Amino acid sequence: MTCVIPGNNIRGFTIMELISTFSMLGILCAIAIPAFSSWLPEYRLKSAVRDLYSNLQLARVKSIKYNRDYRIIFDVAGKGYSLVSPDGTVEREISFVNYDKNGGIGYGGGKATKNATVDGGTLPVDGVSYQYNKISFDPRGLGSGMGYAYLKNKRGTSYAIGSWITGIIVLKKWNEAKGRWE
Repeated sequence: MTCVIPGNNIRGFTIMELISTFSMLGILCAIAIPAFSSWLPEYRLKSAVRDLYSNLQLARVKSIKYNRDYRIIFDVAGKGYSLVSPDGTVEREISFVNYDKNGGIGYGGGKATKNATVDGGTLPVDGVSYQYNKISFDPRGLGSGMGYAYLKNKRGTSYAIGSWITGIIVLKKWNEAKGRWE
């Protein structure tokens, strides 16, 4: 709202209007910042999970397209993974630090109490159940074995991204309330 002083053509805001506006802005920030900070770790984990899922799909598609085996190698010590071509060239190297600079994303089951397979046995110690921590896809798109990579954040939220021998890529999230992967 503008204030016009008679005899003057000076327009502007009153002190009360400015104080009111900044007070409302402060209240909104006080409410939004805690909500945003609790949402951010979940967003970062989901982003890392989607990218791993996409890179597994990419490895499978490249295997079919180029009629050669492509693989994903999980680096559990370095908290990342690589997409490797048949000649051993690393085409993509992904580090979880790219998603969370504080190291909040890594391998592991988080709050999950069992693995994502049908039998629901124990979780792998290193967070990856693939043999030798790698999965290969052949020219027909079939996987070299069944397994999962478990990703978690510091809040305990966890996802299982895996593949079947048939080449199907699966994504599951741990539902703590129900005690199962969905």
